[in-house]
Amino acid sequence: MKKINWLDHIANLLVVILGISIAFYMEGWREEAGNRMQEQKYLESMATDLQTDMEALDTLLKINEEISSALVNLSMASVGRPYGSDSALMFQTLKIQYNPPFTPQRTAYESLKASGKMDLISDFELRNQIVDLYEQFYRGTTEYDDALEEHVRDFVKPYYMKNVRFTGPQSIDPSFLNDDEFRNIIFAYRYLFIAKNEFYKKVLSKTDSVKNEIVYHLD
Repeated sequence: MKKINWLDHIANLLVVILGISIAFYMEGWREEAGNRMQEQKYLESMATDLQTDMEALDTLLKINEEISSALVNLSMASVGRPYGSDSALMFQTLKIQYNPPFTPQRTAYESLKASGKMDLISDFELRNQIVDLYEQFYRGTTEYDDALEEHVRDFVKPYYMKNVRFTGPQSIDPSFLNDDEFRNIIFAYRYLFIAKNEFYKKVLSKTDSVKNEIVYHLD
């Protein structure tokens, strides 16, 4: 009867186990390296998107200052305050008919979200901040923009078409300023717009904070 060399069998088994373990480790390492590479690409794209968003918000806040000034002047004129020249009144009356909306750059975020791999962003806190920005703050800007667009569409423009009379290239009949309906419309518009503008400032601050966190993570 041939004697079994148990030591040789055990050594072979250990070699097989070690080989399998190394293969699993290498596969896991390659997968992890691939995930980190994907994470870097997504974060770099998001940082670029957020920089573009910040520039857009900064521009919109400057435009909002002009619209806000017009709303203040018109609301004050509706309660008897001086409004300046007819051309100034006409300019302010026309200016408030359009509020440019904020349209964020969402390509990188939506691509990551659609992939179902949000956990590619390894830092849990950073991931939460990014989701919070896109799902709460950016959604909030859309809701404010929609509310303002609705108010202008349903109240301001119909009122203008029926009640505001332009009397020349740079003149307007100011009698509508004494109308209670206009007064209600313009004050509602003014305070809704103030709320929107303040929220835009918060969104700009949040966007800046998240972008800086992403850049720090990339470094």
